[in-house]
Formats: sequence, structure tokens, C-alpha cells
Amino acid sequence: MHLKHNVSVVKPSFISSGRRVRIGVFASSPSLVERIRALGERRHIELSLSTCGLEEALPAARAMEEQGIEVVVGRRGTAHLLRESLRIPVLSFPHRSLDLLVSLKQAAARGRKILLPVFRRPFSGIDILEEILGLEIHQGLYSGRASLAKAIAAGARRGCAAVVGGGVTQRIAARHGLPFFEIRTSDEDLAATLDNAISVALAGREQRAVARRYQAVIDAASDGILAFDAAGCAIVANAAACRALRLPQEKILGRTVSELLAQSPVPHILQNPVPVQDRIDQVHGERFVFSDRPILLDGETIGAVSTFRDIGGVMRTEHAVRRTLSLGLTAKYGLELLVHKSPSMQRTVERARQYGRTDSTVLLIGETGTGKEIFAHGIHRLSRRSRHPFVSINCAALPEPLLESELFGHEEGAFTGSRRGGKPGRFELAHQGTIFLDEIDSTSEAMQLRLLRVLQEGEVMRVGGDRVIPVDVRVIAAASRELEAPLREGRFRPDLFFRLNVLRLHIPPLRERREDIGLLLSHFIRDFCNREGIRPIPIPRAYLAKLADYPWPGNVRQLKNFAERLVLNCNLSCDPGMLDTLYAELLRIDAPRSPQPPAAGRSPAASPATAKPPSAAGDEAAHLLETLQRNRFHRGRAAADLGISRTTLWRRMRALGLDCA
Repeated sequence: MHLKHNVSVVKPSFISSGRRVRIGVFASSPSLVERIRALGERRHIELSLSTCGLEEALPAARAMEEQGIEVVVGRRGTAHLLRESLRIPVLSFPHRSLDLLVSLKQAAARGRKILLPVFRRPFSGIDILEEILGLEIHQGLYSGRASLAKAIAAGARRGCAAVVGGGVTQRIAARHGLPFFEIRTSDEDLAATLDNAISVALAGREQRAVARRYQAVIDAASDGILAFDAAGCAIVANAAACRALRLPQEKILGRTVSELLAQSPVPHILQNPVPVQDRIDQVHGERFVFSDRPILLDGETIGAVSTFRDIGGVMRTEHAVRRTLSLGLTAKYGLELLVHKSPSMQRTVERARQYGRTDSTVLLIGETGTGKEIFAHGIHRLSRRSRHPFVSINCAALPEPLLESELFGHEEGAFTGSRRGGKPGRFELAHQGTIFLDEIDSTSEAMQLRLLRVLQEGEVMRVGGDRVIPVDVRVIAAASRELEAPLREGRFRPDLFFRLNVLRLHIPPLRERREDIGLLLSHFIRDFCNREGIRPIPIPRAYLAKLADYPWPGNVRQLKNFAERLVLNCNLSCDPGMLDTLYAELLRIDAPRSPQPPAAGRSPAASPATAKPPSAAGDEAAHLLETLQRNRFHRGRAAADLGISRTTLWRRMRALGLDCA
């Protein structure tokens, strides 16, 4: 069949492997067309054949490109012109010296002077052919059909006896009455060229498939992605970038970064390859967070890439991260946060590091405020489970029914107000990770029995459920006092104690590591001053010595609270009167004292732990503190013991200056 632009199509009836290859061929000689047609049928490829040549081939070639032709093949001059206009690969039939020699020998029968039209550049080695054949060969340079006609006309005027070339040359030579001899390409060379075209077409398919896969990957990203070449022109744009720029991809590619993003630092990055992170810019009135970085190859900047996300999306992501962190599913602290220099604390931290390398249960013993939770977080982060969840729960903060639901989860309808669809417990959430059970000694016997089963069997059953759920969880438990006394009194199950007491870590109270008090105080003061934007306040040595002798019943937590009050009350200057006032408030808190020798240079009577203000307020403070100590500083239970509300207890503590943070 014949198509427009003098194009015919050869469609084979059978293709041996997958979708057939489509090749366009420009052969201005009818004999050449027939030979290529036969070769195409034997190779089971679809050929679009055209007898157009030079500029006349361009419309037909563009039509082939639009119709899905994958590779185009033509003679030397036609192939050169097509390469300059088409996006698809263009191959040329080879010109071998032997083929040219045969054609010139045939032309020599007409005369000694032969015209050889050549495209743009003359052939080298023609003088050798002249010597071999005894001919005078004139090379007529041309760059298109018009210049080819002029070259042939000039050859006729010079008295050339014949012309050697291709099909277009043949038609023009006929008008000038010049005999024509075709430079014949062998069947072997034609077959090799078609095979090369097939290989190029298949390679092009693979490249397009890879490009489509990469495009699909970047289109799946929620962030906008724009990549630029070394000249600052866009070469990649994903779907999110097209939506943000409100342009289709074809109108983005090829445009300069300045046209797309006027304030972009990409032109500067191409000259000085330094990334620019978290830059806020506007696109069509909407604000985006940009990150721009260079693309380097062997140390050379070959382009840049910009990624950006709308600020609303950034805020939603941050909210989701915060919500996840608030659930306690990640360990937020490391042992490196523990500020210390005392030998006892150094030994404790080193032992915690050793425990982190194991997978056994750990029991942390330490008073309120000594940093048990930091140790639990740090041990998890050093363990092989560090990539998995870290879940913590304070067993004393919840009533038993709610604690049971939180630990083991519940099925839908297990109790009034239960979540629809049920809810996984903390043990399920901690699967393959670590669960931290704080205040383990406050649990009831029934709860202890359920915990024991989880530790022994490695499985939980939800409240209201009828199936067991396997869990792989490391347990770190904590208590604010040694558990031997609750064991003797029957308030703690011995079997649970033995399961928990595999690795025990005793965290020393602050009064047993007084050399850390000054170091911690300086650290907290520096942190609070940085937060408030002021210079750290100086503390007199005598005052530091007094603080070192104070027993600190609230331990590090109380010291941190005191440091914050120092910073805020001293208000940029160290007023001795204010220091004395704050210290006097500390003395009102009568903490439990361990038998210790008095500090050097001080008598026991002068110890701040023994000093009590002789006032009614002091008696009330002592009564409140005694109640808080009896309830391990749990304000809810202390308030119930006193017969008042938590709010009233808090107000009285604040009025009396009790620092039980």
C-alpha cells in the first residue's frame, strides 16, 4: 500500500518476539527499496519505506515519528538532515570504499572525467582512486537538493562524462543528460544496518521503560521535584511539581529555573555547589518549603535538584510525628544525657550500657527524680531492639481497670465506652521492642499475676477477648524503693519479683553523689539561660557548698526545678537576698535522710537537713511532706489521705514553698 509522502509500509504476518519493531527507511533508488523490503520481511520487522531524499524526506520522517516509528535509516546526506530535525535515532547506510571503487570503474567506461557529489565534506583518499583507475574525479559539495543540482550542473559544464551517487543524484543528472551510476550498497551491509536499527530500537524501548519507571517513582512522591541541567534548564518534573507550578510537564521541561522559580538559588548552586535547606518561597501565592542541592559527578557539578512541599503538608507531617512520639513509641533519650562525674554514677551508667547489649529483663531501683526513665530509654536505644517501639506506662497513674486495658488491650464491647473495633494494648504495641513499666510496685496482686503470665508465656489476651496474641517484648521495670519489704509484707508476688530481678540497676540518689550537684546545677542554669536568651548567672562558691549539703529529696528533678527558679527569680543579676530566700524555701522541705557523716567543716547541728523553721507554716509543711513521703510523692493518693482535693493540695504546697517537682 502507498501512503502520503511516497511512503509504503511492509507489515509481516508473524513477529517472533513481542511487539514488532517499527523502522522507517529512506531509499531514493527503487532497486534499493525492493532489496530492503525483502530483507525486512525475512526479519519480521515493520518497515515504512519512502523514496524521498534530502529535504523532501523531512515531512515524511516527521509523519513516521508521530506514527510511532522507532528508528529511521537513510543514505548519508538524507540521514544527516534527518538527525538535525528528529528526536528518534537516525542511522545511515554505510559507504564502503570497495562499493565506490566498483561504481567509479563502471563510470570510467563513459569517460575519464567523473563527477562525485559529496555531502558537506569531501571524501579523503580520492587521489588514490584516481591513480588506480586513471580517472579525474571531481567532488561536488552539496548540503541540500538545490546545492546538489548546482554541483551537477557545474560538473556538466566542466565536461564530466558521468555521475556517481544515489537516487536523488540520478534524477537530477537525467535532466542534464549525464549518465548515472549508482553507488550500490551490498545486501550484507543493508542487512547489518537493519540489524543495528533493530538493536537501537530495542535499546530505546528499554530506555523509555526505565524512564517511565523513574517518572512513576518520582510522581508517587508527595514532594515536588524539579531537576535542572548544568545550564539551569529543567530536565525532570514530577506530578507534584506540575501541580504546584500549574503547568503541564511539556511546558516545564526545557525552561530555565529563573522562568519557573524566580527566587531559586539554583543558578548560584550551579556555580558554588553548596546545598540550601528549608528555604521558604512562594509559588502562585502559596508558600512552600524548598531544599535545593547540587548534582555532582566525579566532583563536577552537572545540575541541581529542588524538592519542595507546601507548608500545610509540612505542618501535618510534624503533627503526625508529634502524635506518634506522644504515644511513647520511640525512645527519646540516651544515656549521654546523664550529666555526672561521681564514681557511683559512672559505675551505674557503665552497667546500664552493659545491660543494653543484652535482651534480659531489667529492674531499675531509684527514688523519685533520679532519672529511671532516662535509663530505660537509654538501655533500649543501645539494644538490638532499638529500631523497634519503646512503650512506657506509669502503673501508679491509672486505676486498675484502666491499667489492665492499657497494658493488654480490649475487644470491642468489652466494657461500656470501649473503643469500636477494639484497641491493642501496650504489650502489643511494643512487639519486638521494649516496654517500660514504671512504679511496678504499685500494682495489685491480680495485675501482678497477669504480668507474670506475659513474662512467662510471651502472650497476652485482651480484655473481653478469647484468643491469645503472641508478643516478643523486653521488659524494663522500675520501682522507687527496694522490693524486699513489699515481698516480706506480701504486697508483691515473689514469682514476679524473680522474673523481673534478672538484671538489677540501683540508681543512686543525689545526696549520695554530692560531687554531681554543682555540675548539674551549672548545666541546668546554662540550659534555662539559653532558653530565656540571657547570660548564665554566677553562683557564689559558699552558696554552692550549702546546696551540696542539702539532701535534695526530689533528687535531680528537684534540682532542675530549683535551677529554673534561680534563673527566673534572680532576673539577670545574682542578688544575695534572693539566693537566701530561695535557700530558705529549700530548708522547709524535710526529706528522709540516710545516715551520712556531716560535711567537712560543719557540725551536725548546722546541717541544713536538720534545720526547721519554728513556725506554724513550718509545722504544716512538715505534715504535708510527711504525707507525700508516705505516698511516694503521689499527689493524688496524698490528697486522698489528707481528705482534700489535688488542687487544694497543690495550692497549699505552693503557698508553703514546697518543691516536690
